[in-house]
Amino acid sequence: MSKTRSKEFEIIKEPWNKYEISDGSVLKTRTVLKQIRREMENNKPRFSIDTQPFTVIHAEPALCGAKNDERVTQEDMAKAVDKDDMRYDTISQEFNEYVLDDGSKIKLYTNVTKISRTKINNSHGEPLYFVYVSSTMDIKLASQYT
Repeated sequence: MSKTRSKEFEIIKEPWNKYEISDGSVLKTRTVLKQIRREMENNKPRFSIDTQPFTVIHAEPALCGAKNDERVTQEDMAKAVDKDDMRYDTISQEFNEYVLDDGSKIKLYTNVTKISRTKINNSHGEPLYFVYVSSTMDIKLASQYT
């Protein structure tokens, strides 16, 4: 029988990654680790994580327009995509790093997979974007597991 336990961890780094979008805007992404769970199976640990991605867009001023104070749903945004699957260049991209209370080390890599701009503006007049990210995890187990 295996038990799943939440593990305490220390943040070594959780940097912002930056990308320049083909329309001149700058995207900043950051993934925050909320929880790590460890399950032991046959004396070997398996880890699962719970994360929250954050994105900030610094829109190119020429793209800004009328302010929109109305509530916007994901469905509204999906219907209002103006530029789909936009090209972007990486300005900076680093991995997140954590140490668990058992000494194991985790690196979390967050990758932008797709950026789409909508015709809808936010309350500052900046266009809203869909940003799709994926994460991969690399684990260096504490010596007690190896």
